[in-house]
Formats: sequence, C-alpha cells, structure tokens
Amino acid sequence: MGEVKKKFTHGEPVSDAIFRFYQPKVPVQLEVVFVHGLVDNNSGDAYWKTWLARDGTPSNVWPMTWLPAEFPFAQVYALKYDASIKQTATDGRMDLFLVGENLVQEMVNFGGIGQNGVPVVFVCHGFGGLVAKQIVVSAKNRFSQVRKVQNLLQNIRGFNFYSTPHHGSVLAKYLHNARRGGKGPLLENMEVLNRETSRLSDDFNKAKHPSWYFASAAETHVTSQYKQMVVEEASSRYEDGNYLSLSENHSDVVRPKAKNNSSYLWLTNPLREVVRRFEVSRLTVREESLVPESFVRLKEQEEAISRLLHEASIVRVVGMGGIGKTTLAKAVYQSICKDFDRSCYLDDVKSKASLDEVLITLLQDFGIMDGKTGALKDSRNVLLEDLKKYVRQHKVLVVVDDVGTEENLDRLLKDMGFLAGNKESRLIVTCRNWQVLKEYVPLVRKYDVEVMSSGDDIELFSYHAFEGARSVEESRRSLRDFLSKDSSEHLMVEFESVCGDVVWACSGLPLSLEVMGRLLGGYLKDDLSSKQCLEFWRGAMQKLKNAEPLKGGDDNDKLWKVLQISYDALRENEQNMFLDIACFFSDTVQYSEQTLLWIWGGEESKLLELRNLKERCLVKINEEDGVVTMHDQLRDMGRGVVRRQVCQEVKEMSRLWDCKDVGKLLQSNEIKSERIEGLSLYGLSLEEGSISLKTFIRRKGFSLHGWSLKNWSIRWMGYCFNLNCPKMRLLDLSQGDENHIKAINIEGTSGVQWLCLRKSNILEVPIFLQQCNELCVLDMRACSVLEKLPNTIWKLSSLLEMNLYECKQLTSLPHSIGKLVKLSKLDLRGCEGLTCLPESIGKLSNLLELNMEGCYRLTILPESIGELMKLSKLDLSLCEHLICLPESIGKLSNLLELNMEGCNELTILPKSIGGWIKLSKLDLYGCEGLTCLPESIGKLSNLLELTVWGCNGLTILPKSIGGLVKLSKLNLRECEGLTCLPESIGKLSNLLDLIPDECIGLTRLPESIGELVKLSKLDLRGCEGLTCLPESIGKLSNLLQLSLFGCIRLTILPESIGELGKLSKLDLYGCEGLTCLPESIGKLSNLLELNMVVCNRLTRLPDSIGELVKLSKLDLRGCEGLTCLPESIGKLSNLLQLCLSFSKNLTSLPDTLGNLRQLQKLEVASIKNLVELPQSTGRLSQLSRLDLSGCLKWEWMKASQISLLHELQQHGCSQIGLPDKRQYHGKYSTKYCSSGRAYCDGCGLEDISTKCWHCDICRAFDLCESCYERRHELDQLRRQSEHVEDHPMTAITVRVVKS
Repeated sequence: MGEVKKKFTHGEPVSDAIFRFYQPKVPVQLEVVFVHGLVDNNSGDAYWKTWLARDGTPSNVWPMTWLPAEFPFAQVYALKYDASIKQTATDGRMDLFLVGENLVQEMVNFGGIGQNGVPVVFVCHGFGGLVAKQIVVSAKNRFSQVRKVQNLLQNIRGFNFYSTPHHGSVLAKYLHNARRGGKGPLLENMEVLNRETSRLSDDFNKAKHPSWYFASAAETHVTSQYKQMVVEEASSRYEDGNYLSLSENHSDVVRPKAKNNSSYLWLTNPLREVVRRFEVSRLTVREESLVPESFVRLKEQEEAISRLLHEASIVRVVGMGGIGKTTLAKAVYQSICKDFDRSCYLDDVKSKASLDEVLITLLQDFGIMDGKTGALKDSRNVLLEDLKKYVRQHKVLVVVDDVGTEENLDRLLKDMGFLAGNKESRLIVTCRNWQVLKEYVPLVRKYDVEVMSSGDDIELFSYHAFEGARSVEESRRSLRDFLSKDSSEHLMVEFESVCGDVVWACSGLPLSLEVMGRLLGGYLKDDLSSKQCLEFWRGAMQKLKNAEPLKGGDDNDKLWKVLQISYDALRENEQNMFLDIACFFSDTVQYSEQTLLWIWGGEESKLLELRNLKERCLVKINEEDGVVTMHDQLRDMGRGVVRRQVCQEVKEMSRLWDCKDVGKLLQSNEIKSERIEGLSLYGLSLEEGSISLKTFIRRKGFSLHGWSLKNWSIRWMGYCFNLNCPKMRLLDLSQGDENHIKAINIEGTSGVQWLCLRKSNILEVPIFLQQCNELCVLDMRACSVLEKLPNTIWKLSSLLEMNLYECKQLTSLPHSIGKLVKLSKLDLRGCEGLTCLPESIGKLSNLLELNMEGCYRLTILPESIGELMKLSKLDLSLCEHLICLPESIGKLSNLLELNMEGCNELTILPKSIGGWIKLSKLDLYGCEGLTCLPESIGKLSNLLELTVWGCNGLTILPKSIGGLVKLSKLNLRECEGLTCLPESIGKLSNLLDLIPDECIGLTRLPESIGELVKLSKLDLRGCEGLTCLPESIGKLSNLLQLSLFGCIRLTILPESIGELGKLSKLDLYGCEGLTCLPESIGKLSNLLELNMVVCNRLTRLPDSIGELVKLSKLDLRGCEGLTCLPESIGKLSNLLQLCLSFSKNLTSLPDTLGNLRQLQKLEVASIKNLVELPQSTGRLSQLSRLDLSGCLKWEWMKASQISLLHELQQHGCSQIGLPDKRQYHGKYSTKYCSSGRAYCDGCGLEDISTKCWHCDICRAFDLCESCYERRHELDQLRRQSEHVEDHPMTAITVRVVKS
C-alpha cells in the first residue's frame, strides 16, 4: 500500500492549489478530488480542516486515512482556492469564473489529474460543488482544444455533493446584512436564485456527460453559529441524482464519526460502483477496439474480408510477422461475431503447449464444457463428438490466429468437424505461409495483408507517440503543448521532420510504428527540456536509419533491428525482465503479472518496471486474468539480442531456451557456465536420439548395438548430470523425464528463483530442490503422478508461490509446509487425491491466496486455518465432500473472497463467519445441502455480492440479512425451497441486482421491497407461485429491468408500476394468468422493450400504451385472447419491432399502424383470421421484414393488398413472407390488378380480362386462362424465354377497367 510522505502532515503540495492526500504504490485505478466550501476568514487550511473526522483522533483527515485503507488503488487530491466570505487585501478577491479557470489549469498541468485513463470523482462540500461545476464549464468552454483538458473531461465519472447550494442559500442574505466590511464576490453566488448561479447550472447541464453519476447529501440540523440551516433541502438536491438526508449540521455532514456513518458510506459505495462500471467499460472498449490501430485502416480491410466470407467458408489472412494479421482478425471477429450462434477466437495457436488446450477453449466457448474444467480427461471422445454435433447444427464463427503448421490446422478441422458442419459457419485462419492451407484450396479465399499506406502510418504513429491523438491536428496540438513548457515552439518543424523520417523508416509495419511511437512518446513524458528531447529523438532516428537488413537477410531481420531500438532505451533491469519473458515466459509457459513479480523476488520496484514494458508496448497484460504476453516478433527479437550479445557463441549466452543450443554444451555430463542466468531443458528426454544420453554413453565407451535407449536409466548406470551455473536464476524442466530429472545435480548453493517442472512424470521432487533456498516460484502444475512432497520442503525459505495444480496423485502435504513463512500463494486446484491439510498450514502467516478448487476428496479443514491472518482469497469450489467449516475460519479478518461453489455436502456455515469483516464476495452456488444461513451473516458489512444460486435446501433467509448495507448483488436463483423474503431485505439500500428467479416456492414479495431505492434489476423469472406484486414496487425509482417471465399465477400488475420511471425492459413472457395491463403502464416513459409472449388470457391493451414513446420492441406473439389492438398504438413513434404472430384471434390491425414510421420488423405469421392489412401499412418506409406466413385467410391477391406489397417493396422492404411461406419478389405489379391490360406470353392477347396466371420465378411471364390450361404444349414459347414448365404460377384476378 502506498502512503503519504510523513513530512506532509496535511497532504503533499503539488502546486499552490493542488495537494496530494494519498499516492498509491499499486497501479492507479481511481482519482478522487476533494473540494471544500466557503469559510469566514483566511481559507489557507480549509482544504484539509473541512474533512476532519469526529472519531476522537486529533487531526484525522479521513480522505488521507480511511479512504486509502478501503481504496488502496485511489489517488486522492484536495483543491485549495480563495474561499473567504470576507474581502480583505489578501483574501476574498476572486470570483467564481476565475477560480474555475485557474483550478482546471492547475489540475491538468501540475496535478496530472485526469491523465491516467482512470475514473475521476469530485467530492464537494457546500460551495465547493459550485466550484466543481465551474471547473467543468471552464474546461468545456475555455480549454476544450487542450488535449489534457479533453482527457480530464473524458475521465470524469461522478460528483458527490455534500450540502451544495445548487439554487442558493438564504444564509447569503443574512451574511450580507450581519457582517461588516467588504464581502467577497463568491458570496453573491450563494444568493437564492442568483442569475450567475442559474447560468452556471445551465452551462453545466450542457457540458455534463450522460454517463456521469450525481449524488447529493443534505443537512437536516441548524448550524448554531447562524441559528439556521445553511442549505435547505430543496437547494441541495441535484436533479434526479441519488439523495440522502443526514442528521447533521452543515459542517458535520463531511465529518463522520466512524467508517460506518451514513455520510461516509454514502461516498464509498458509489466509488466502488464507479470502479466496477469502469472496469466493465474498459472490457467493452477493449473488445470494440482491440488494438489502437483499428481506427486507421481496418475498415476497408474488414469489408474486404467480409466479402470473401460471403464467397467461401474459410478465409486465410496471410502476411509477415508484425504486419497486423492478428489486429485485423480480431477486428473482423468483433464486427461479425454477433451474427453467429456461437463464436470462438483461438489466440496464438502455435504457441500453445498442445492442441488440447485449444480444443478446451472451443468446447468452453461453445458451451459444451464447463469453464472450470481444465482438461479433456477421460471424456475426450464424448466431448469431441458433442463438439462435432454442435458444429453441424449451429452457425459458428471460429478464428484460428497464427495456426503455425498444416498439421495443427488439419487436426483442428477434423476434431471439430468443421468441413462437415453447418454451411453458414465461417473460419478465419491467420498464418505467415499460405501453404498451411494448400490442401483446402477449393474451399478457401486468400487475403494478403499489405504494409500500411502513407497517411495511415502517420496516424498510427501519432496515436502512440502523442497520448492517443487520432489525427494529425491532435498530434500537432499535443506537441505544441509540450514545446510551450519552455517556450520552444520554434523547434516544432524539427520535431515534425523527425516524425516523418521515423514513420518512413518503419516501412508501414504496424508493430514498428507502435513500438517506435511509444518510445519517442515516452521522452515527451520524461522530465526533459525540449532540446534534450529532440536530441533523444534524433538519436533514435539515427539508429533506425542504421537498421538495414543484413545482406541476404529477410524482412524479419530489419523488423527486429527496429524493435531493438526500443529495447536499447530500457534500463538494465527492464532489459533483463524483457529477455526473461522473451526466452522463457512467452510460449508454452505464461504467467500472471503477480507471479512474474514473485519470480523476480517480489520487489515492489519490479511492478513499475514491468508496467513500463507495457507502456512501451513491449508486453501486453490481459485485463481479465493478468497474464503477461508478448508479440512473437518481439520475442524473436529478444532472443536474437541474447545471441548477438555473445556473437552467437552458445557457451557465452546468458539464457538458453533451445534444446539444440543446450546439446552443443553437452561435451560431457555437465553444463558449466559462468554466464547462464536461465536454462530450459524442455524437449530433452531419454528417448532414442536424445543428445544427452548418447553423449553420456559414448563418453564411457558403451556400445549402443542391440540396446533400446529409452529403457536405460542414468541412475542405474551410475551417472549424474551436473549443472554448474552459479548465476542461474531460471530453470525450466517442463515435461521432463523422471530419470533425466533424477540425474540432475546442481553444484554448490543454487540461486535459482524459478523452477518449472510442469507436466513432468516425476513420482517425487528432485533431490537438488533442497539446495534452492532462494527459490521464489515452484511450478509443478500437472505433475499427474507426483505422490508426495518431501519433509525438506521447508528449506525453500524464500518461496512465494507453489503451484500444484492437477497433481492428482498427491494425497497429503508434509507437516513442514508450515515453515514456508513467506509463501503468498498455494495452488492446489484439481488435487483430486488430497483428503486433508496439515495443521501446520495455519503457520503460513503471509499466505494471501489458497486455491483448492476441485479437491473433491477433501472432507474437512484444519482448525489452524483460522490463523491465516493475511489470507484474502479462499477457493473451495467443487470440494464436493466437504461437510463443514471449522469455527476458527471466522478469524480470517482479511478475507475478501470465498468461493464454495458446488460444495454439495456442506449443510451449515459456522456462526463465526460474522468475523469476515472485509469479505466482499461470498459464492455458495450449488450448495444443495445448505438449509440455512447463520444470523451472523448480517455482520458482513463490506459484502458486495452474495450468491446462493441452487441452494435447494434453503427455506428462509435470516432477518439479519438486512445488515448487509453494502450488498449490491443478491443471487437467489433456483432456491426452490424459499417461500418468502424477510421484511429486512428492504434495508439493503445499496442493492442493485436482486435475482430470485426460478424460486418456484416463492409466493409473495415483502412490502419493504419498495425501499430498495437503488435496485436496477429485479429478476423473478420462473417464480410460478407468485400471484401478485406489492404496491410498493412502484417506489423502485431506479429499476431498469423487471422480469416476470413464466410467473404463470400472476393475474394482475399493480397500478403503481407506472411509477417505475426508469424502467427500460419489462418481461411478461408466459404470464398466462394475466388478463390486462393497468392504465398506468403508459407512464413508463423510458420503456424500450415490452415482452408479453404467450400471455394467453390477455384480451386487450390499454389505450395508454400509445404513451410509451421510447418503446422499440413490442412482442405479443401467442396472445391468443387478444382480438384487436388499440388505435393509440400508432403513437409509438420509436417502435422498431412489432411481433403479433400466433395471436390467432386478431382479425384486423388498426389503420394507425401506418404511423409507425420507424418500424423495421412486422411479424403477423399464423394469424389465421387476419383478412387484410390496413392500407396505411404501405407508409412503413423503414420496414425491412414483413412475415405473413400462415395467414391463410389473408386475401393477398386483392388489388389493394398487391398494391400495398408493391409499395413496401419500393420502400426497400426486402423480406416479405407470403401465406404459403414463399417470398414475395415484387413480380405481382399493380398493372395486373388495376389496368386490365396484362399481356399473354402464350397467345399474345394484350388485355387479359378474366384471370391472369403470373410466373413466380420469371421477371415478366404471364398467361391467360386458356394458355395456362394448355401450357404443356407451349414448347416453342419455352425455347424463346427463360420460363420452364416446372416454374410455379399464381392466379391473379384481373379487374377490368371499362372506359
């Protein structure tokens, strides 16, 4: 955790107006800005005194103490401004406009606020709220062209106003009359309905973003100094934002007595929600613009590939490394995946340890395999058959990125049965060599990715060099801002010249442009003068010019030289980290950011260095799981650096990752090197042809004749394999042979920090392990035959992480494991043989994470587990035979997450769980044996998410559940034994999602549900016993979604439902007992979707339905009791979809239907009594689909109806389904039905006066009735036209117009 420097008692002064209350040492995820209000006299210390807590601790500024404890990733600032009411020679001189103008510049230029790409939240007391508003207005109106100000506006997420006088205060008049001396100009803005303050409100409303949240808290007690309230309730409310009345006076609303005071919680809860929503938005942005260059040239490329996908089922995207194949594939995938039933993106296939890993991703993305399953196991054949069946029956999209070899592709296609699958499915394959697809040429279209064109390349470079600039103008503006710091604008031309040269030298390769852009852009952020920066730019440019390919070299050679320029600019530690990743952690073995930091010793400084690699685009860190990855060209460049450092001399290399190189060192049974820091023996084994074994045997003079090498044991022959590498830190023995590993002997004391034995077939750990007393990470993942750990494991005194994932034969852990006092993470997932943990486990005083998912033989936990005082995450999911938790578990006071999903035999939770005071997430999904929750659960004051999904034995929730004051999500899905919810549930004032769907025993909701004022989602799907909703439901003013899907006994909705002013989706699907909707339904002014499918007893819709002005989808399919629609339906001006299919008693549609000018989809299929469509239907100019299939009584051949269809087609309606399920193609022109002059292509009759037979296939072919009867004889005619006998024909009655 970070801390404020001790010498700054009241915050670190960043500038005259900006004070930093807290600077985290972890990556910043949130910025909180505190703004104080007006004061009576000198305002110099108001920036901190305003926020003093009343907890009895002297000088406790709670934004500096309490807030960082809960938000260690938040950067906290306070603003200071001239806030004096009284005007003197030094104070009270500035008006609100100048205050705002000054502060916005200080915030972005000196404080760097809003420049980190994280949410910014303002916390304002009193007049400080008006100051914050003015900051936004000044930023928008005065500095909108400044890039840093744009960043600030883009990152603002919310405002917390404490007693802010949005409409003034009567106190202003009182102070004017009561005080002597001059009054400061800010006091005028406090006046009730002050004109300038009203203008500020108007300007702020124009400048604010719809995504910002607003929360207002108000005083309710008088301030003794003034004998009245400073800000009345009506003035403190801000529009429709959240509002809270506090039992405090004006000063004390921001001076809480404790962390559980409402005034404090009112701030911290929204902050958590801001962080959560921002993370979601980042994921969304990451998916929509997976890589920055997507805005440059991808649109045309996407369209080109989309066209190819229409022509063929497989498209190969071919090009050299670094040219943007992956970028393009991801962009195409994101743009079209929504058009498929399922889609899957298989990333960097050739680098995966095995194709099984790729297949598992496919199975999980297609919903065939549980996301928690880690291997195909014994069910491989069954799962692959299920996969093939799914691909046959569904339209799927699969992207295979960097497939590598022809064999990889061939096996993938066969295992998923793609070639025999759905003809609508599509496959995109990226590769460097088109020949990997040569066998499938007839099925494949090829797209060659070319280098970037001039113009596109400068845009991409500018994006990375100039803080996300998306145009040349923005990059120039950013550069000008940098140069203006030391008045060096005259250097503008020289900087731009270097930019042009760099871009030209990158030869249009996106990876080069990205890395070089980040390198040069980094100098702009360093504390350099403009001249110094220019020299660095020129130096980089000179290196770039020298990066010519070697004679006879290829494009990769030059690319690596370009990329190495950025590598050369790194500090030595960063270079070593980069090379470690390139050589050992970028292929089959990849780790999370945290694990890598532990491998490097766990020093905090390493985090900043790793983040710098990310900032320079040399590595990427996955947002979801934190896994660090590297582009394969950067990897190859890094490995080339290692080779070139020693002129290709293997014996001098610092890192060896290739078994061929290792083989060159095996001149005896020893690898000896003073330089080796990392060594991989992956790929060396005792199989015939092994370099090492041949060497050993030949050195001792044995004959190979007649012997099978794989049956030899090195130990049996009495040999050792010595590693004499005193500087070695990293050792990879992945997939090693047991005899090979047993033979290894490490000379002297080992400095190894990482040992990987992943997937090795060892029965026990190697003897040399006890020499590795500096080991930080031990990876024994999937050592499936490992039976035990030695008692000497305690000698690994520096161990921070031990991974025993899927060591299935491991039955116990040694007692000595408790001596690993530095251990932070213990991964026991999938240790199926493990039955218990030793009591000594409680001695792991620094353990942060313990994962025992899938230890299904585990029946009990030791009492000592309560001694793991630092444990923050405990995963017991799928421990199917765990019957109870020890009482001591309640001592885990730092526990944040507990996952007990699938603990089927767990019947009770201990009362001590109330001790989990920091727990934020409790997952009890599938704990079918659980019959109750303890009352102590109400003490979990920091719980945000509680899941009891599928706890069928649960019959009641404890009353204490109302004590979960921070709970935002309560998932009660499929709690079939639950009959009611306690009244106390109404106390969950921060609940956002309430999900009791499929609670078939639930018969009613408590009246108190109306008190859940923040509830945004209420899911009651499948609550078959529910007969009504309480009137109080109308109080849910923030409800966005209400689902009553399948509530078959629900007969009526309360009138109060019309009060749900923010409701956007109402799902009444399958509410078979519902007979009508209340008139108040028309008050749902924000409703977008109304679903009433199969509401069989619904006989009418209220006239008020026409008031749903924002409704875009109305689904009435299968409403068999509905006989008509109200005329008011024509008022639904934003309706896009109207679905009426199978509403069989509808006989007509209202003429106002034609007023639905935005309607795109009209479904009236299988309405058997529908005779005709109203003529106004022809006015539906936006209609693209009309489905009339199965409307057997519809007289579509009538002149009026043919005319209507023709009109719709003229508007662009491309899909018109006729009653017999054929498509209407527009060949039934109105001339046949109105002019009486149809021409017979059989006999030449010009005026067919009775019945015309029109071909449904040919564009213009008609026969009179006589010719139709002898159509088989018209051979000559058939030879002269496209018409053939098999073409279907339709009879049209011709109405003769008499002159």
